[in-house]
Amino acid sequence: MKAYVEHLGCASNVADTNRIKKYFLANDVELVTDYMDAEIIVLMSCGFNTIMLERNIQRLKEFKKSGAKIYLGGCVPKIDKDSSKLVNYSFGPKDLDNLDLIFGFENKIENFSAEFNENGKKFIRIATGCEGKCSYCAIKIANGITKSRSINEIKKDIKDGLKEGYSKFVFTSEDTGSWGHDISLNIVDLIEEINNSNGNFTVTLTTIHPIWFVKYPELIETLKSKKIEKKIYFAIQSGSNRILNLMKRGYTVEQYKEIFERLKNEIPNIMIQCDILVGFPTENEDDFKQTLNLVNELDIAFLQVFAYTDMKGTISNNLIPKVPGDIITERAKTIISAFLKKNELITDRKLVNTNIKDLEGIVV
Repeated sequence: MKAYVEHLGCASNVADTNRIKKYFLANDVELVTDYMDAEIIVLMSCGFNTIMLERNIQRLKEFKKSGAKIYLGGCVPKIDKDSSKLVNYSFGPKDLDNLDLIFGFENKIENFSAEFNENGKKFIRIATGCEGKCSYCAIKIANGITKSRSINEIKKDIKDGLKEGYSKFVFTSEDTGSWGHDISLNIVDLIEEINNSNGNFTVTLTTIHPIWFVKYPELIETLKSKKIEKKIYFAIQSGSNRILNLMKRGYTVEQYKEIFERLKNEIPNIMIQCDILVGFPTENEDDFKQTLNLVNELDIAFLQVFAYTDMKGTISNNLIPKVPGDIITERAKTIISAFLKKNELITDRKLVNTNIKDLEGIVV
């Protein structure tokens, strides 16, 4: 049996993809690099926005030319029900605990950890899902509420990584800050356990919703440990309280700025990555200027800027008026240009990602 496995999207999706690859190898399935050679094709899909959604659908149409049996995993099956019509079998992120039921092979080992290696780091998925209620997010539709891996499972992945020669680990999830919510623990408990672990290693935390710093003020203290990498992914999305409220983010600009300043003051060498979502429905010129002013004010190390796109099943999909696409693009380019100009002499600060296609005229 030959299988081709491909992923699109975030680090958590990559980790889930690696879990499937390990399952196949444990069951004597050969992994091939050309999907035309495969009898089974697995696409681990991403439904982050309409651009990614369309890219996934196009890829499935290409796969159908192979004549292979096609499996669609990841977020798309639950976000776009019609996508399942293009494949033989579809499954969601939380179905990965039952790989033997999905693929029908005999599971030869007890635990296929969701992790992968990249650029000298081992990425470890610590949870699936989140506790957020963001009105624009379709990922919650696919992943549901938080399902945490146990501390022992996570520590085992670190121990195995240390044996493999890794000393840098990255915890990934839809929201690493929501870890433990379902097992009567919280992210502070996990970090403290990691801080007290043996071994010479560091851990980077990705995607922490600001609400967890509001709920757990002691979180900042735990981040001071030598075992925690001084880089954090801490999205703001908008500088307008009116827009944040419509987004259902659960915090105010003032709360975010207070947390940001505490992080910078108490951990001076910390580098903070922020997300900005431009063009949310009803966003007016004043809302945008507040966001631009916030980007100029905060000492942001890494910035991701995304243009809003409507997603099926989300609350924001029904909000009006919509911001015209050309205005969204211009606003996004203005923010990107301001950030790059502000940091043009600082080599370790950069624009991380954007779904703005035309960046012509941006000052670099």
